[in-house]
Amino acid sequence: MDNNLLNITRIVDYIESHLEDKLSLESLAHEAGYSKYHLHRMFTSIVGFTVHLYVQRRRLTEAARLLIFTNQPILEIALFAGYETQQSFSVAFKALFDCSPQALRKKSEFYPLQLKFTVDGKKQLRGDMIMDIKTIESGKILLVGYTANTKNGFAVISECMIRLQANKGKIANRSDRNCLIGLNDYKDFSGENGQPAFDFYAVAEVTDFFKIPDGMVTKELPASKYVVFSFTGRPQDSLQPVADYIYKEWFPQSTCQFNENAMYDFTKSDESVDKDGNGNIEYWVPIL
Repeated sequence: MDNNLLNITRIVDYIESHLEDKLSLESLAHEAGYSKYHLHRMFTSIVGFTVHLYVQRRRLTEAARLLIFTNQPILEIALFAGYETQQSFSVAFKALFDCSPQALRKKSEFYPLQLKFTVDGKKQLRGDMIMDIKTIESGKILLVGYTANTKNGFAVISECMIRLQANKGKIANRSDRNCLIGLNDYKDFSGENGQPAFDFYAVAEVTDFFKIPDGMVTKELPASKYVVFSFTGRPQDSLQPVADYIYKEWFPQSTCQFNENAMYDFTKSDESVDKDGNGNIEYWVPIL
């Protein structure tokens, strides 16, 4: 008898090969050998979305792909995505992508919101549970905090964040007192001896560089366009699985182009967390 992870893996694979077909909780429960209640509970626990929401996000992501890379009429794409009318498709599409299908086709930018989920049973932060993806045009960003180079190991990252947590109250003119930033600056990146070496900054965003506390540094990021990935997790957990997903899976399938004049990325972590220690986290990557 297959365990629950294998059964959910089969259901995710089944969904992937039947995106154009009618998929109901009842039919998927029959396929999995579960009751509707137990499939809903198990699927949501493992995947992070209800069956209905996951199917909708996958279908609309593939619909967005068709809008950008084919000349198929929008009505045909709507039918593929499981919608009976172009109007109902447009309403659902805009709710997820924040623009109409026509507007996305005109922009010719593909940002895959939900790629196929990989079932592994791990509760770590992971990219295929990203809730939202958007682009932001930002002015310059002023930062104050601590910095260290990772040439001797990544332990300096947590050390810098701990120092910032202890002394954040000393930073004047913070623009968002509920948010801290971890910045990876790759301008002088080196990978010698197998250890990635770059400058890490544990910082808070400020409105100006007035009265910088002793021992802290400043950092100014230029105005840029960013793609921003939003998800929920514990700020102290490793973000490497998310970064791997963004750079190894998401970017190759998107139309985004890296901004080679802005060799950094950063995370913004909301310090307001729930009873399980989870809060909102954003991963910002500069793009053209």
